[in-house]
Amino acid sequence: MSRACEVSQAGFDTDVMIVGGGMVGGVLARALAVDGWCVEVVEPRPAGQSASFDRRLTAVADAGWQYLDTLGLVDASMAAAAERIREVRVFDRGHFGLTRITARSAGVEALGYVMPNRALGDRLEALQQQPPEEPGQVTYRRPARYTHHDTDADGVTVTLLEGPDEERVTRRARLVVAADGAESAVREQADMTVRRREYEQVATVATAMPGRAHDGVAFECFTTGGPLAVLPAADGRVSLVWVARRGEAERLGELDDAAFAGAVDEAFGHRLGGFSAVSPRAQYPLSLVTADEPVDDRLVVLGNAAHALHPVAGQGFNLCLRDIRDLARVLRADRGAAVDPGDPERLARYRSLRMADYRRTIGLTDGLVRGFSLDLPGLGHLRGGTLSLFDGLLPLKNRLVRATRGIA
Repeated sequence: MSRACEVSQAGFDTDVMIVGGGMVGGVLARALAVDGWCVEVVEPRPAGQSASFDRRLTAVADAGWQYLDTLGLVDASMAAAAERIREVRVFDRGHFGLTRITARSAGVEALGYVMPNRALGDRLEALQQQPPEEPGQVTYRRPARYTHHDTDADGVTVTLLEGPDEERVTRRARLVVAADGAESAVREQADMTVRRREYEQVATVATAMPGRAHDGVAFECFTTGGPLAVLPAADGRVSLVWVARRGEAERLGELDDAAFAGAVDEAFGHRLGGFSAVSPRAQYPLSLVTADEPVDDRLVVLGNAAHALHPVAGQGFNLCLRDIRDLARVLRADRGAAVDPGDPERLARYRSLRMADYRRTIGLTDGLVRGFSLDLPGLGHLRGGTLSLFDGLLPLKNRLVRATRGIA
């Protein structure tokens, strides 16, 4: 149930403080405000300059897109900037075998949407400029930098350096959420342990214009160095995410646009008639970062602070959206009763909701990376045969469809 945006206990400045105002922190703030919570968001960059709202595009699964819509984030402008994924084709470079997943066979209009990160940032910013329609309230503290926090039985005191002069400010909240990325300062200050695995791979990201219309088809092409994703984007363009070993990625980064477009076309098997008008490229080293526990005393870590995944299968942001959905769900007041958002039992309930999803999704992405990156004699033919066999096994295929649509 919704509740009036009134801090529920004297001596507190806000109900929930979110450290990190990027895509994950911004959507969480919106979700909590819809449910009536008072929320403060700490963001080190000025308005519109969060690091996650860059030129990249993100594939949002069907269920994730619907969730954004329920939060009022999918307006006409954002919908126009996104492109529907009507079909997914998965194949192994240079070998027979193909798995196809279609929206029609799944009984939906789209398997997902490819959305510019900037479009989501613009929508969140626009909502900040409007009088709030929901019972809650979001206040951004920016530019402000988190330094540390101290937890007691009733709440958390957070210390910030705020404004151009970095004035020291303390704020009291009942719950702190770390949404400050894979190198989370909040998680580190709380001494929460993480596991890391370096993939020794780098993702090269760009957009381009294909020679033939993409028709809403998303491709995942597995190469010996890593997957190459070619995703449909608005205005006829495609999003390119090419994962390669470090040495090969360095070579790709040194190519001019025409040579890079030719290399993509060659690796991709000329399926879209070549590429042109390549945008400026960016490169990102890849690793798997997972927090051993997503909760601590009056603290939740979510998004990349809890799990930074390999981009294969496009599961990262979709897993974050399920974090947001489940956290908002467990923080809702029960039948109108007053709720402490930092209540240990409530946070334990959130943990139990998320752990199975973490194991399943991290296992899927990590398994795909390992299985399709091996370069052993005969293994390519085995992978191709597996893809063809999988394409005919409808029960398993339907399970994969449900997982990639974010509803497993």
